[in-house]
Amino acid sequence: MLKLDHVGKSFSGKRVLSDVSLLIPNRTAASLSGMSGSGKTTLLRIAAGLEKPDCGTVSADGRIAVVFAEPRLFDSVSVLENVTCVMSGSKKENEAKAEELLTALKLENAVQLGPRELSSGMAARVSVARALAYDADIYLLDEPFKSLDEKIKYDVMTYLKSFFEGKTVLLVTHDDSEAEFLAAHRFYLADGVLSARKEFG
Repeated sequence: MLKLDHVGKSFSGKRVLSDVSLLIPNRTAASLSGMSGSGKTTLLRIAAGLEKPDCGTVSADGRIAVVFAEPRLFDSVSVLENVTCVMSGSKKENEAKAEELLTALKLENAVQLGPRELSSGMAARVSVARALAYDADIYLLDEPFKSLDEKIKYDVMTYLKSFFEGKTVLLVTHDDSEAEFLAAHRFYLADGVLSARKEFG
């Protein structure tokens, strides 16, 4: 479960979130959309515990993994090491699981590359792979598909839909097709106010 209860946030006197309450039950995927600057990323950062709200409370059942809008990869290590760095098993087990994830995300030929050798779309997928490797209960994703071409995006979304079964997910996206494909519940943020948009299925 992920719950935000009457959360508010301002920056330099400008209200970004106003009395936002959001409940995503366990094992449920939801999407969050809204215009640029509407506060989506701020809400996601508060949900992840990376930003403190001015008021209200946040509660989450389990470990949280985050996919940021911009890949935050370590330039000094390989793609494989970027993924295994969040894992707690043995080196052999970690590398085997990481390679499996990278293959599923169409990155089998990039395992030993450095982040600076990757295209923006490849870097985005490595960021996703690292989040999946963390083996969390809750996944927060901020525009994870924006750098992907349509074919790769469909393949990645199909894999994630299967991977996220039994997980709690909040997907920030501008794309209605992404929301419809992955999310059972849909929310919209405008002028700091959250509203329910639609339920799929």
